[in-house]
Amino acid sequence: MSTETCCCGCCSVGQGTLAIGIFNIVGCILFIIFNSLAVNLMVIHPDQITDPAFYENPSRYITLGYVHISFSAIYFLLACLLVHGCHKRNHRFILPWLYWNYVSLLLIAVGMTAFFISLAISGEIGGGLILLGVYAAFFGIQMYLVFVVKHFVDELVVEDLCTARV
Repeated sequence: MSTETCCCGCCSVGQGTLAIGIFNIVGCILFIIFNSLAVNLMVIHPDQITDPAFYENPSRYITLGYVHISFSAIYFLLACLLVHGCHKRNHRFILPWLYWNYVSLLLIAVGMTAFFISLAISGEIGGGLILLGVYAAFFGIQMYLVFVVKHFVDELVVEDLCTARV
């Protein structure tokens, strides 16, 4: 077991990876519940929606709600694999979560850039800079979490190689 730490030096990379997995599971459950309630409201009681843009194309909002729920369910399963991989100390269970997050980081970067450019073109530079700052903070945190998990995976791979040679 490595003595290297993460999370401001308060725990090992294995414990940090486990905490990341647990927080992801809790976040996914909350996100699925919230989006399910929102989609339910859009389908059952569309008259209670106060956003005027909803009435222009309600099917778009409902479809996006279902897409968010589906991605959250996939992410929930991957977070469960992450926790299981930490518990069993098997990097093969952790890798799907890691690959999913590599793709997510790429999509966040592309989305962040496209959104900022669209706001800049429409003349809303101030709002664009604020959103760019929020996206950059989220991107930085997500990147740090991915690096913690990647470091733990590297540690497990070395551990597997050492036990395979014995």
